[in-house]
Amino acid sequence: MEFQSNTDLFQAIEELQASLASSGNEQASNQIAEGMSSLNGLTDGWAQLLESINFVKREFSSTLSKDQNKEIGIIESTVHNLVYRD
Repeated sequence: MEFQSNTDLFQAIEELQASLASSGNEQASNQIAEGMSSLNGLTDGWAQLLESINFVKREFSSTLSKDQNKEIGIIESTVHNLVYRD
């Protein structure tokens, strides 16, 4: 895992959201915010966050910076591991 705690993961997600919004990708930022609002302490909440992240990767990757794509990849990998207990 790339993050020491969920708090570190949440901070990275918030930083990514801010980066997306400031670079004109508000739709991508909003999609991730929607996924974050799904977190409920259960696996299904993490799965909904993962769906939001995957949607952003699929729909917006061509408009994201190299650093944003890298960060979303790291976050996606971590959330995937949380959902599938890899």
